[in-house]
Amino acid sequence: MKLGKVEKNSLRYSLLKFYAKLVHDKIFYKEVRHYGVENIPDDKPVLIAPNHQNALMDALAIIFALDKQVVFLARSDIFQNPLVAKILFFLKILPVYRMRDGKEKLKLNELIYNKTIEVLKNNRPVTIFPEAQHIDKRHLRRLKKSIQRIAFKLEEDADFKADIQIIPTGIYYSNYWNFRAKLFVSFGKPLSLKPYFDEYKEDPAKAMLKFGNVLHEKITEQIIHIKDLQTHDEYNFLLDVCDRDIADLLHIDDLSLKNKIIVDKETVRRLDLLKEQNPDKFEKIMSLSDAYKKGLEKYKLKDWVVEKSYSAGDLIKKTLLLILGFPVFLYGAINNIIPYLLPKFITDKLEDRQFESSVVYALGLFSFPVFYLLQTVAVWFLTKSFLLSLLYLLTLPGFGLIAFMYSRLFVKTSARYRFLKNKDSKDMKELIKIRKEIIDIVRNV
Repeated sequence: MKLGKVEKNSLRYSLLKFYAKLVHDKIFYKEVRHYGVENIPDDKPVLIAPNHQNALMDALAIIFALDKQVVFLARSDIFQNPLVAKILFFLKILPVYRMRDGKEKLKLNELIYNKTIEVLKNNRPVTIFPEAQHIDKRHLRRLKKSIQRIAFKLEEDADFKADIQIIPTGIYYSNYWNFRAKLFVSFGKPLSLKPYFDEYKEDPAKAMLKFGNVLHEKITEQIIHIKDLQTHDEYNFLLDVCDRDIADLLHIDDLSLKNKIIVDKETVRRLDLLKEQNPDKFEKIMSLSDAYKKGLEKYKLKDWVVEKSYSAGDLIKKTLLLILGFPVFLYGAINNIIPYLLPKFITDKLEDRQFESSVVYALGLFSFPVFYLLQTVAVWFLTKSFLLSLLYLLTLPGFGLIAFMYSRLFVKTSARYRFLKNKDSKDMKELIKIRKEIIDIVRNV
């Protein structure tokens, strides 16, 4: 197996990263924040250990957070296509084989591990998702042993003097699938293996298990961790219902991305405490949550619509903006509609929805420039004007983004009208009452 020189810097990789990061940070996501990058040392071997929720987007979140070219280990089944495998090696991603891939292939892991150690010895960061598989939940599963195996093997090879640093890392998405969602990456304080050396020399399995438990705890500190998957969706729904009231209790005025995570952790803590101390009331809030969610679905509303108050003047302003902005929306939509809808031909067939945003991003990275170029050439043939064609080309990305923002404004304004239309109905008053009861319970835990 040819693994290439993943430990070396690549100019082609750097150029692609510059463009891909620009699209990722400024266009695909509405907001991207990185915290704790200073916790990653430059002069020591580093293993980054993030939670895994969103397929390729998790890897990109790490790649674009760091200046160095990061090497990844990923499950081997994505390397089955030779062309895809070549692209993945170029992107500095190496395969890890599991029992399900065939017992005969497990021996290839020794080659992979040796290559990974070579990369670490060159002080190139290596990222391993210790859960080994993504999950579309705000939940950290049991960790596999790949990080411990590689880290302790490196220390053994260096006579326990390598001082490898393991970075517990949290990745948070405001939404896994939506275009213009928000992304937060938090790098925790580095963990050293030194406290485990003596035990490892006596009982390697026990030392690796003990470190794995600590690593799980430290990654959990960086994320929103909902322990019970059976009530995960209810918890996740309540995070948005309660966030502003819990922020008020914590004396947090600004629900920035970082503060939102702090607030959501507090909401989870309160719900866990309620479950432990008052099971009956916990069941009640779960029941109220279900009733509230169904009521919102009946009117095709989101919680934020019920939470906020709207004046007639505010709605009139937004309606006028929609009317006046319609020609701009039409121009942006017509000129971006084909590359915008193109990924749906693939995403509609995906068995695992967690690959959806990866497909949309990766395809859009190349399809939009190609279509923009083809459309600009068509305009040049029609006008024979280089200046007009250039001006047309320059308008395409911006107006495409404006068209998307217009469509979101239309959806939100329509939702506000639906709420106001039904605000005084018996069902809506009951819905507002349920929401208040939910918040009162969580506030008083």
